[in-house]
Amino acid sequence: MEKIENVDIRVKEYLDDVGREKWSRLYSPVNRGWTMTSNIAECINGKLVAARELPVFDFLEEVEALTEYVYTVNDGPQRFIIDLKRKTCSCRMFQMDEIPCSHAWAVLKSKNLTADAYCSELFKPNTVVNTYDVPIDPLPDESESNVPTHILEEFVLPPRYERPPGRPKKKRDKPLMELMIGKRRNACSTCRRFGHNRRSCGNEPLKKKK
Repeated sequence: MEKIENVDIRVKEYLDDVGREKWSRLYSPVNRGWTMTSNIAECINGKLVAARELPVFDFLEEVEALTEYVYTVNDGPQRFIIDLKRKTCSCRMFQMDEIPCSHAWAVLKSKNLTADAYCSELFKPNTVVNTYDVPIDPLPDESESNVPTHILEEFVLPPRYERPPGRPKKKRDKPLMELMIGKRRNACSTCRRFGHNRRSCGNEPLKKKK
């Protein structure tokens, strides 16, 4: 919001007036994806790709059961609470994406549970196939559209933009998901620790829980 205010204070005031639930995914009363598109397949594929790119953290030694469904996971200095029954995580990615986040994956892995039951039905093959059961009529030709006169006479100006001082940056702005994932780290398949592989591992093998 500070960046928006520096560009144009009117935009910030407008966003404050309309309410955060209208434009913020975090405060939205309904589930929204990162990209607005008319193609349902693009929405689902994009979300599945994001789920596959999540790093497979190994929290097996840091998963603690509070109740039958509630667990805590330590991710470095942060502690997250996962509720498998309500399908929520305190990082909020589980309930927003309706796909298990990395912390929920750690709990599922420690309990030897599959993720199918904890993913939204919207991402399952049968649901995608059912979306094509309803016939979709093509749009009429543009010449047949009935556009009101006041809309045709409306002249839209481009947004006001002032070139910031300094040299333009060459690096792209990373999306939130990419910033949260961070750099991928490979874990040793023998001891499940980071920083080396099984060839150079000198630790004892991780004992599997019964």
